[in-house]
Amino acid sequence: MYKRIYHDGKLCYGRHALLHLVHCNENILSIEKVKTFISALVQDIDMTAFGECQCFRFGEGDEIGLSAVQLIYTSSITLHTNDLHREGYLDVFSCKDFSVDQVVESVSSFFSPERIEHQTTIRE
Repeated sequence: MYKRIYHDGKLCYGRHALLHLVHCNENILSIEKVKTFISALVQDIDMTAFGECQCFRFGEGDEIGLSAVQLIYTSSITLHTNDLHREGYLDVFSCKDFSVDQVVESVSSFFSPERIEHQTTIRE
């Protein structure tokens, strides 16, 4: 069966957490640190990585930043950043349930953002 999580008594496809990280520490600027964070996050939320994390810096002017993608066996984790503002946009989507609170805690611990805005969508 492809629908794997229960939400409000209904079988659903998965949970999608969307986070905006505001004014992070210098870890948000480093390809290696971002890869380390994503690897730790995979473990923190009890997922299984599929292949290696891909992370690259690109863009122009004020829009230079990193984009990272980690496939997991139940979907993906992506992070897009902006170097100038030290902001990040993290998406975690999985048809295996996970703790959004743990994602927020992991982000807080690693990137020390001044603020985290987040929302969760259930994919039916």
